[in-house]
Amino acid sequence: MILACFVLFVALTLYCEYSLLRHMGRTGRRSPAGVAYIVLTVLLWLAVAGGVAYAFAGGDTAGWFMRAFGIVLVLFLFNGLAKLLFVLFGYIGRRTGRGRAMGITAAVCCTLLGAVLLYGLTVGRSRIRVERVEVASSRLPAGFDGFRVAMFSDVHTGLLLGRDRVLRRMVDIINALDADVVVNCGDIVNYDYRELDGRVLEILSGIRSRDGVYAVLGNHDLGIYIRDTVAYPPQENVRHIVEAQRSLGWTVLRDSSAILVRGGDSIALTGLSFPEELVHRSHERIERELDLSEAYAGLPEKLFGITLSHAPQAWHRIMAAGRGDLTLSGHVHSLQMKLRLGQKWQWSPAAWFYDEWSGPYADGERMLYVNDGIGYAMVPMRIGARPEITLFELRRSDGGDCIGGGIE
Repeated sequence: MILACFVLFVALTLYCEYSLLRHMGRTGRRSPAGVAYIVLTVLLWLAVAGGVAYAFAGGDTAGWFMRAFGIVLVLFLFNGLAKLLFVLFGYIGRRTGRGRAMGITAAVCCTLLGAVLLYGLTVGRSRIRVERVEVASSRLPAGFDGFRVAMFSDVHTGLLLGRDRVLRRMVDIINALDADVVVNCGDIVNYDYRELDGRVLEILSGIRSRDGVYAVLGNHDLGIYIRDTVAYPPQENVRHIVEAQRSLGWTVLRDSSAILVRGGDSIALTGLSFPEELVHRSHERIERELDLSEAYAGLPEKLFGITLSHAPQAWHRIMAAGRGDLTLSGHVHSLQMKLRLGQKWQWSPAAWFYDEWSGPYADGERMLYVNDGIGYAMVPMRIGARPEITLFELRRSDGGDCIGGGIE
């Protein structure tokens, strides 16, 4: 569906290009301004087409290329939306006889659009917010009352603009939260293991917590977007990414569990592998049953459990298995665009694709939380969906509402 939306956007943009060129007339097209407009438009389309062709032909999509191509895509987005506004208001102007007023309106709207995109490209993508969430459960053992879990997800390291600065800021914020345990819910890279170079690992090694750092793999960690699978086999990519995280002292959970202990009490921390059903359709629902027996093997159902699942689509299968007092996910990024009013209401285009896409969701005393992530996919821009680190404080209760908290 996302591909269909992109194709529709390209088709609409092409129509707008044709409509505007026809409206300019022969004289307008031959004027210096007209020639400059045509040249810049052609160069932009060539840059987009060339970037897509290069990536699909197996070109090196690590590092500088994808960062540069992401900026080109932002320009392409602005180009298409701005021209759609001019065509739309131009049509209204011709129908109403108020062409000049509609032209000014289109120009104002395009200016506001440019300001919003520029904000998303600069401040919106880099200013990390901290969400504090209180999770209450009658199943939580007394020894874990007040236990603090810091969560980050979807770093997409290879696409980060100002990579080292963003990572240092992330590490500093996590450490300042003084969490008992830190969890990474996947997509530490965007394409392949080469993004985790020595400098990145040095920065990430600074993350501190009393009970360590636990991680799962996301779809981008699996090497499924690598075109040159001969030089970089997906299985080798996964091995390198797992080894890199283990070299930091992190525990990578792949359909496995760990036990956290406080005095005579304990809770389980389970990490799920990315569902095979979603590997090539990661924005869709899970239709088949998930085999969770290996992940929860040996864990009594009465044991309070935290489940790390990169894909939030797995939540209903986790609950059906009687697991996941608290399930933590990432993956969606709110599609990097979100409208939010107060602490309750929010909307994103992600709502068209996902049942659960950002923030907390509750079913009785069981809760899912979808983190908006740190990095970005394809386009280095976030509008309203700022990068997020989440701090959960577990509280023992007698039942009732399991969610509380706020933003800073």
